[in-house]
Amino acid sequence: MKAIKPIAILFLILVTSIISAQDNYESELISKFNKGVYIVAEVSDSNVKLKDSLTVTYKLYVSQDIGISNYNVQNHIENEDFEVEDINPSNTKIEYEFFKNEKYRFVILKKSVLKPKQKGQFKLEALALDVTAEIASKSNDAFGRLIMEKVNRTIKTDNITINVI
Repeated sequence: MKAIKPIAILFLILVTSIISAQDNYESELISKFNKGVYIVAEVSDSNVKLKDSLTVTYKLYVSQDIGISNYNVQNHIENEDFEVEDINPSNTKIEYEFFKNEKYRFVILKKSVLKPKQKGQFKLEALALDVTAEIASKSNDAFGRLIMEKVNRTIKTDNITINVI
């Protein structure tokens, strides 16, 4: 049996350390994303009469230290129990609001007006959003600016329950 040379052992330790460091770094970026990017569905009234309508407003919240370079809505409200009219904002206006006890930026992605067709309790499926965020790394470029790392994730709203009386 041949003995493993010390240089081979050192190489294996080095490769393992690099892979472990990269995994930790990616986990840290994902953690920052998960703590700093949210999509929320706000309902004007979850208890509505059959003749009335309600509005669902979808907001994308982003913490101050994260940038969003792209997003794409994966699905739209399609529910046979409601007539749905989507109202997409003509311009995306960045606003500020306290969310989870911190100041966040937010944009209204869209609003949907729902008019129920029948009485009962209904669940609206979560809205899913593919997001590309740019998060500051620990490295600087040649000019001393932080290098931004791209993180791609899919986020969802909570399901919504509507009671039609």
